[in-house]
Amino acid sequence: MRVMSLVKIVSLAVAVALLASFSGASMAAKMMKAPPGTCAFEKKFVANGAMCSYGCDPGTMWCSQQMCTNGQFQKIISCYGAFCTNKCGG
Repeated sequence: MRVMSLVKIVSLAVAVALLASFSGASMAAKMMKAPPGTCAFEKKFVANGAMCSYGCDPGTMWCSQQMCTNGQFQKIISCYGAFCTNKCGG
């Protein structure tokens, strides 16, 4: 009798865990939906029309820059140190 009770409890716990993981996955998918026109950079969104820097070299302090245009990144001029825009996704 104790074994059957233990099996029922374990089965219930597994079922609850599975349901929670599926609802969490669907919720994460809903949260990751990007607004129209935004660009994705390393699991972060960059607004349409925004410029940001990436690929910074700590030795030379030079960074590449890009601009989000209708969901696509366009590379623009490089920048130096404090003259750069905010880091992409940061």
